[in-house]
Amino acid sequence: MNSVILMMNEELPEGAANLTFISFYYNSMATNKLDDLQRRLIAFFKQNTEQEGLTLREIANQVGASHPQTVLNKLNQLVFRGYFVKDDRGYRLLREDVENKLDDIVQLPIYGFAQCGNKGKQIIDEYSQEKMPVTIAFIGTSDIKNCFFVRAKGNSMEPKIQDGDLVLIRQQPSYDESDFVFVLHNQLPKLKKIINQNGHYMLESINRFFDKVEIDPYDETKVIGVVKKVIKSM
Repeated sequence: MNSVILMMNEELPEGAANLTFISFYYNSMATNKLDDLQRRLIAFFKQNTEQEGLTLREIANQVGASHPQTVLNKLNQLVFRGYFVKDDRGYRLLREDVENKLDDIVQLPIYGFAQCGNKGKQIIDEYSQEKMPVTIAFIGTSDIKNCFFVRAKGNSMEPKIQDGDLVLIRQQPSYDESDFVFVLHNQLPKLKKIINQNGHYMLESINRFFDKVEIDPYDETKVIGVVKKVIKSM
């Protein structure tokens, strides 16, 4: 039996959890299909067995949920649907009931930092130490081997991409000017837009407080891929 033990002393408004859960529960039961966050929670509990003392906030960070309350709502939905059991130790996954329901969940690597700024230096990790469980539907393509996450650093791409966000990248050399791209510029990984301004290629931020950076013909520049999705940091 797999289990992840939650610390249940979360700072949630008294009574709010029950009222919110009723709304979430009936909405979720309108369809038999699990939503993406429910599947990520199942995958997380399956991968992380016998870990005591995990808080709702820690789990929310791991699965890309926007708030600990969202995790609590989803876990309660999964209890009612028979995927979990809740006892005095917390929530436990009923592994034998979900083993054949996780075929479309994949673990994508998370690599280091991609800089959202024009100063400093962050080198992307050569080897991923973390993984994020996501569904193929969330990725939006069956080309899983060319997809990965990077963790954003800096604020030059705000409000679309903020410091600490997980950014889903599809590896490909081609891009449109409307795309956000993951680019290596003089060995520095960056999340930017690349635009052609009067015949000069520029790295462009969407935060108006950051200037464009011209790509010199002698610069070492390589487009790694394009941004497909962003999971917001808490």
